[in-house]
Amino acid sequence: MSSKIFYGVIALAVVGFFAFAIANKEPEKPRPGLAHEDKGRTHVQSKEYGGDEPPTSGDHASSLAWQVYDQEVPDANVIHNMEHGGVYISYQPDLPKEQIDKIKSLFSKPYSNPKFSPIKAVVAPRSKNKAPIVMSSWTRSESFQTFDEAKMIEYYLANIGKSPEPGAS
Repeated sequence: MSSKIFYGVIALAVVGFFAFAIANKEPEKPRPGLAHEDKGRTHVQSKEYGGDEPPTSGDHASSLAWQVYDQEVPDANVIHNMEHGGVYISYQPDLPKEQIDKIKSLFSKPYSNPKFSPIKAVVAPRSKNKAPIVMSSWTRSESFQTFDEAKMIEYYLANIGKSPEPGAS
């Protein structure tokens, strides 16, 4: 067998293998939450947002530290965190303290769930929220009427890093 035929057979086998693997790949599982329009990602000095839902994309200012905040944080800053692949967990300030404490314990050290250690999360009260708890990520959000650890972990794991700049810190 000539070397051209040998290498041709090898090339066809490799192409066939990859075509088979792609054709039989499991479809990506739908991510939890509602999809929102991508409103861009222009960096600005500041921007005011209205509305009863945290924005999930758009003009934004510098990012915040990944942590739990006891005071409200500007939407324009949190959008930058979401652009970097993070998740924003906002809650109405009048949410029962027990639920606030559960949210904080789930998303900050020492983590209440030893099998879950989120590294890109911002938690803060947000008085404009229509729902008691809202989880937001780049162009996605999910509202909760009450703390639900399993669903909150599911949302975080499915949406972390799904953004234009997931590798940025």
